[in-house]
Amino acid sequence: MTTPAATGPDTFNPTAPHVSDSSYSIVGALWTLFTLTLRQYVRGKRWMVMGVLFLLPAGLAILIRSTAREVPTVVPEFLLAWMFIPQILLPLVALVYASGIIQDEQEEQTITYLLMRPTPKWAIYLVKLLATLTTTVVLVALFTTVTYAAVFVGSGVDAATIRERCLNTVGIHSLAVVAYCCLFGLLSIVIKRTLVIGILYIAVVEGVLANMPFGIRLGTVIYYTRLIAYRTMDFLVEHRHGRKENFAAEAWQLDLKKDPQLLLHPEQATCFKVLIIASVVCALLAAWQCSRREFHVKTPEKD
Repeated sequence: MTTPAATGPDTFNPTAPHVSDSSYSIVGALWTLFTLTLRQYVRGKRWMVMGVLFLLPAGLAILIRSTAREVPTVVPEFLLAWMFIPQILLPLVALVYASGIIQDEQEEQTITYLLMRPTPKWAIYLVKLLATLTTTVVLVALFTTVTYAAVFVGSGVDAATIRERCLNTVGIHSLAVVAYCCLFGLLSIVIKRTLVIGILYIAVVEGVLANMPFGIRLGTVIYYTRLIAYRTMDFLVEHRHGRKENFAAEAWQLDLKKDPQLLLHPEQATCFKVLIIASVVCALLAAWQCSRREFHVKTPEKD
């Protein structure tokens, strides 16, 4: 038979003090949930699938360098690390992991054991979200580094320059995947077909609207990460006769002729604030919705 695990919403107050006798057990239970979630992600097949997908940029980088040796390294770096990874792989890995924060527990019927304990549902969600962020950030950092190694190793570029560009990219990509995870985690709480809606969002919003020079791109994650990258990294390619081409400005629809200093776009600090605040708001809204939601779980049939 199927019965609801809870009859009323939890009180969503993360700062509320707990009773001293139960505070340690709750902290211990949440830590156990965190480690079990990490173990679940590591043992599952998702990380292997994501690993194979993230190895594609490195493979393409090796192919480009072996067939077009005269191409400057900034070209494959930009195409792979700043077009392919952030526009396709980052939101996809976030969607795959964040959509299952609670839905995986329901499908595997393990949510029964979580709700049997006196742990607030909002705390369960936030801990599992934290484990999701940890997993996705580690994956992104690892495979972005592999991509940079494939692009730059043996190219003659100074090691300090490679390290600086790689660290900047890893940091910006990590910020982006955190924002995506918080957004898709919220979607997984409020709607059922998270994967379908998420794929449509990635394709239409982040894939199409973010590449158009209109104000609607202010509502996309990739727009702010691109501005941060543009203001912290150099994407200039010098051609013959001294002509320089800015790959990022042209591909990202940044009109340098009318606005060479990008004064019409948000500043770097504003971009960081928008992404961080949006991530926190989505996480708290999802936790609040989770605390109010009644989860239906299967119980053993009586003889």
